[in-house]
Amino acid sequence: MTSIGIIGECMIELSRVDVSGAAVSGAGISGNQFEFYQKRYGGDTYNTAYYLAQCAKSAIDVSYVTALGDDTISKDMISTFSDAGVNTDLIEEIPGAVPGLYAIQTDKHGERSFLYWRSEAPARQLLQTPRSETLKSELFKKNWLYFSGITLAILYPKGREAFFDFCQAFQAQGGKIAFDINYRPRLWASEDDAKSIIDRAYEICDLALPSYDDEVLLYKVNSPQKAIDRITELGAKEIVLKNGAEEVYVHNHGQTEKHDIIPANLVKDTTSAGDSFNAGYLYARLSEQDISTAVKTGSNLAKQVIAQTGAIVPVTSPTF
Repeated sequence: MTSIGIIGECMIELSRVDVSGAAVSGAGISGNQFEFYQKRYGGDTYNTAYYLAQCAKSAIDVSYVTALGDDTISKDMISTFSDAGVNTDLIEEIPGAVPGLYAIQTDKHGERSFLYWRSEAPARQLLQTPRSETLKSELFKKNWLYFSGITLAILYPKGREAFFDFCQAFQAQGGKIAFDINYRPRLWASEDDAKSIIDRAYEICDLALPSYDDEVLLYKVNSPQKAIDRITELGAKEIVLKNGAEEVYVHNHGQTEKHDIIPANLVKDTTSAGDSFNAGYLYARLSEQDISTAVKTGSNLAKQVIAQTGAIVPVTSPTF
């Protein structure tokens, strides 16, 4: 069975919910006094792990790799992951730590903005604890690793260096690496710092899954082809450049192809659009499907997701 370790951080998600005036009045509460939020769990890499598990069912072993605390919410998160079909054996428990948290605001177009509380999140300690060698030994058994620019940004410098060393060793023994830039400026000390670290990830990448918007924001490229050329020069082998509702550009074996996609009819929430696309694409490629099928699979899965509200939503597994 093909196996993949998806590495990063999952947080507590708080999103505002509309409560009817009747419900508020019936509870004896003034709607002007309170805002109501629902609690869920999300994060870019976990979103991809969740959607990949929904697609693959038992055909691909999907493990989520992170660190959480020993509190009740951390335990509930692990139970939730497991119920979704995501393997939780490689999640480290750090005593006294608690998960990071983010709150969401969504505008009338479905675009979101976020507020984060994650400076002491346990995931920042990955590969820096006494269990690190055991974790590496288990990860060496995987066929693939997947991580993002957010994974790299949250790690403490010592852990980041240990992570790059591990990735190189993983590749040397035949493993494959997939990476999505997911550039978030507020997580980095500077653009130069982000560029140097993200470029190192591209250098060791077998499958790159960047978004054109992120490449424009960080590297100031002025066309999708310029982004492809830049990443190719760094060494990435297969590059899938997402471009919102526009075409997907894929570079493989020295050739770049443009794949048209059919725009979504309904957009409620774009939060996990890229994460779910990545899951669909990975599902198809890890199932030995061709690139065209993989793009369609990723696109169709993302359309299901953005038609609903929330980072984690129910989906129907795409078929080939």
